[in-house]
Amino acid sequence: MSEKKTHPLPSDICSQCVKCGTCQAVCPVFWARPGEAYSPRGKMAIIQAVSQSHLEESNLYREHLESCLLCGACEESCPSEVPTLSAMLEARESMASRAGMKPGKGLILNHLLGAAKTFRAAMRAGRVFQPLMFRKIPQSSGLRRRFPMPLVPDDRTLPAVAPQFFTDLFDGVVREGPGPRVGIFAGCMTNYFYPETGQTMVDLLGTLGATVVVPEDQACCGMPALTGGGRETVRELAVKNLEVFEGYDLDVIVTGCASCGGNLKHNYGDLLQEAGIDKARADAFTSKILDINEFLVRSGLTAHLEGNEDKPLPEGELKVTYHHPCHLGRLQGVKNEPEKLLESIPGVRFVPMTDADRCCGMGGSFSIEHYDISKRINDEKVDRIVETGADAVVTSCPACILHLRDGLIRRGHGNIDVLHITELLSRATKKEILAGDSTDDSDVPGKNPGAEESAGSHP
Repeated sequence: MSEKKTHPLPSDICSQCVKCGTCQAVCPVFWARPGEAYSPRGKMAIIQAVSQSHLEESNLYREHLESCLLCGACEESCPSEVPTLSAMLEARESMASRAGMKPGKGLILNHLLGAAKTFRAAMRAGRVFQPLMFRKIPQSSGLRRRFPMPLVPDDRTLPAVAPQFFTDLFDGVVREGPGPRVGIFAGCMTNYFYPETGQTMVDLLGTLGATVVVPEDQACCGMPALTGGGRETVRELAVKNLEVFEGYDLDVIVTGCASCGGNLKHNYGDLLQEAGIDKARADAFTSKILDINEFLVRSGLTAHLEGNEDKPLPEGELKVTYHHPCHLGRLQGVKNEPEKLLESIPGVRFVPMTDADRCCGMGGSFSIEHYDISKRINDEKVDRIVETGADAVVTSCPACILHLRDGLIRRGHGNIDVLHITELLSRATKKEILAGDSTDDSDVPGKNPGAEESAGSHP
C-alpha cells in the first residue's frame, strides 16, 4: 500500500448549508435521536467547525460522524442542494487518515475486506465455528448468540453463513444463451449469506436468453470500507474487480445488491482514475453496470409474465409490499422498475406501504455500532409493513433483508416473509406462486440436486 496521506475536510461543502432545518424532517437518525448533533444540519456545522479549528477531531466528533446512515434523505430534500453524502464521506476519510479507524474496524475494513482470499478463508472459518457461537431460532432462518459477545445484542437475529458460497456453486460461464453476455456481481451478502438470491438471478437471466457469467475471483465492492473512511482500500478493490470482469468480454454487469450497485455506478469511475486507470477504460466498465431490476424490465420480463395466460391464478392471492432500499431508489434512481415487476406477476397483489422509501435503519456497520438507534428506526418500518396486511415484504438489497427479517422476528411478526425480488420473480417464471405461502426450498443451494451441476467453468 502507498504511504498514508491526510485529507482536508470538506469545509466548502458544509458552508453551502443555510441551516434551514428541512433535513430534520426526513432524517431517520434525528427522528430516533432528536438532538442537533444527530441532524444533517448539525453534522455540517460540526464538520465546518473542525475544519476551521474551532473543534478538535475527538472521539465525540467521530461518534457524530458515524451516527449517520448515509441514506441520502437529507440530500434529496435539501432546497440548497447541499451534497451531504459527499461531505460525510470526505469527513470520515479525513478522520481515518489523521487518527485512524477504530482498531477492530480498521482491521476488518482495511486488511480483511481488502484481501479477497483471506476474507473468503475467514468466512469459511466462520461457517465452521458459528454453531458454537450462535443458536438457531425455532421457526425462522436466523441465528442468535449463545453467550454475551461484543456488538451482538441478545435480541438480534442474524443470518447463518451459507453451507456453500454463491461463487463456489457458480463459476465462469454458467448458462449459455443467444442473448447478451451478462456478468453477475454478487456482493458479499449474496455470496456468503444468501446464495439462493444469486441462484435466482442466474435462473432469471437464463430465462431471458442471456449467457450468464459469474467470475469466481470477484472481490467485495468496497462500500463498507468507503463509508468507514478507507478509500485507499476501495481503490485497490475497484482495480481488482475491473481486471476480473474485463476478462470475460461482457455486455452487461448486473447486481442484486443496492449498495454494491450504487458504489459500482457512482464511485468506481473516480476510484479507478485515482488508481491510475485510464478514464475511457474506467467508463467502459462502469457503463455496463445495471441493477437487476433495471435489466429485467429492459429485457421484457414484465411482458413475459403478463403474457403468461396459460398460468392459472391460485385460489386467493399472495399479498406483497415493497421496501425501497436507499441506495437503489435515491442513489441510483431505480424506483419504478421493482413495482412494475411486482405488478406484472400473476397471482400476486402488490400493496404499497406508507413511507416505502424511508430507510430501514440498516446502514451497514451503522446497525452494528448503533443498534439502539437502528432498532428504533427498524421498528417504525416494521409497523408500516404490518399495517399493509402483506404476506411478504419484498426488497432489492440483501442488507435490508437481514435487517427487516430481524425486526419482524423481534416484534413477533416472523410469519411475514422477507424476500429478494428475484426470488419471487424466479418462482413466478417457474409457476411456483402459492397463495399465502412464500417458502420454497427448491431454489436453495444445497437443497436443489441440480444446483452444483449447473456451475460452469472459466471460458
